[in-house]
Amino acid sequence: MTNSDSRDAPGMLSRALQSIAMKKLPALWALLVWATPAWAASELTVYQLLAPSTHAFDIVYDVTVTREGSAYFFNPIRPGSTASKESAIDLATGKPLALATVKGRDAKASGGVAANTADDAGFLRITLLQPVPKGAETRIRILKTYTDEPSYHATETGFVFDRPLGIMRNVVVLPKGYELAGSRSPGIVSTDADGRIRISFFNDRDDQLPVRIVGRKLP
Repeated sequence: MTNSDSRDAPGMLSRALQSIAMKKLPALWALLVWATPAWAASELTVYQLLAPSTHAFDIVYDVTVTREGSAYFFNPIRPGSTASKESAIDLATGKPLALATVKGRDAKASGGVAANTADDAGFLRITLLQPVPKGAETRIRILKTYTDEPSYHATETGFVFDRPLGIMRNVVVLPKGYELAGSRSPGIVSTDADGRIRISFFNDRDDQLPVRIVGRKLP
């Protein structure tokens, strides 16, 4: 190495490190792009639409409870919807979980909802198998059937499902014998093994995603 090369060694090292960083940048960026949603994607709701004449749909809601010491999880009951066939399980063990319908005032007293929650708001209270340990989390599944005519109703040619969805990941499964005729929000369309159409929505907004699906009865 010449004296000139020796004097420029720090600069050469800096440029070499910078070159390596630039080469690895796409991989690092890809890692960040895929890893970021993983932290916020613990919630998933699947809506399985029943016959349009019933105005009913089954809901499967998976969620992770992360707050240390939490003994309950409070699932809000949307106004205007009639809930039935409610149940909940612990996904790690498969054991059933006790549940009850409570008002907002009771949920606030347990510290499980925001302080500005309305006292008369309805919640489904799920009792966890044990309070969430420090540094751990509890994954649960809630199942229920909602009947809501304004959100889901039959038309002359099929049906309309019109329901804003608040969480990040949502899936709507059309009733058997119907095809997708239109969707207000973009989604990924696929077909289940039984032939039913499935539409997956990703909500990256800071508010509710306006979902309006038009279905058409197959001949």
